[in-house]
Amino acid sequence: MSLITLNFQSHALVAPATITVLLPPFFFDINDSRSYDEIYKPIKKLKTLFLFHGACADSSSWLHGSNIQRYAAEHNLAVVLPSVANSFYANLEHGSAYWTFISEELPRYVRSVLPLSDKREDNFVAGLSMGGYGALKLGLNKPDQFAAAISLSGVVDIVAAFKNPIHPIFSIEDYFGSFEKLEKSYNDLFTQIKILKNQDVSIPRLYLACGTEDFLYEMNIKFRDFLIDNSIDFTFEEGPGIHDWGFWDKYIQRGLDWLER
Repeated sequence: MSLITLNFQSHALVAPATITVLLPPFFFDINDSRSYDEIYKPIKKLKTLFLFHGACADSSSWLHGSNIQRYAAEHNLAVVLPSVANSFYANLEHGSAYWTFISEELPRYVRSVLPLSDKREDNFVAGLSMGGYGALKLGLNKPDQFAAAISLSGVVDIVAAFKNPIHPIFSIEDYFGSFEKLEKSYNDLFTQIKILKNQDVSIPRLYLACGTEDFLYEMNIKFRDFLIDNSIDFTFEEGPGIHDWGFWDKYIQRGLDWLER
């Protein structure tokens, strides 16, 4: 894989943004007799996975904690990894417009500078923990742009998460203003599912996985049951595991395999 770091001035964030991109390798061996023009001929637009990190992390966490470079190469996927601090992929009440950044600006920027496909069937989004929530939120709010969304140990009930935050920095006032604003908004996955059910749209395929010893397990079971009750097409997997890379590395492989079914 080629690993590229891109720094650019973000219009949405009104600040410089840094993203990491993985591109599939050109395949050749040391005895390849083809010319460089043949080896490096322009390629067709690549299928792309937008891959989101969790809280208290950044895009490098996926590179250090998992073998995503190898898995992406095996699936011939480009991978776009943004860094969004502890934003919960939201336009913060007191802070930057991270939702606008990841949902509007980022896809357009990377496609303008790299050979990435803009076709719905070629675009997927995945993430872990806070990033699992962000992946589902992006897929469900942009169903015309993403064919599938993958959540690993996702914070799938954002209202419950902010009623019992894991750290004082996660203040409802700073992030969403109030619970009244958060509930029934596009930030709430339960609300967005109900909205999509009443529209003539193709909902992205959904894959969720959570460890049975994870502190977010019950939250994920609640969301799974909600999807069943609303007749949403999804795949849910569970297995022994806590909120760590031992689980996420295994299940991002399973998620990428699921994409090809």
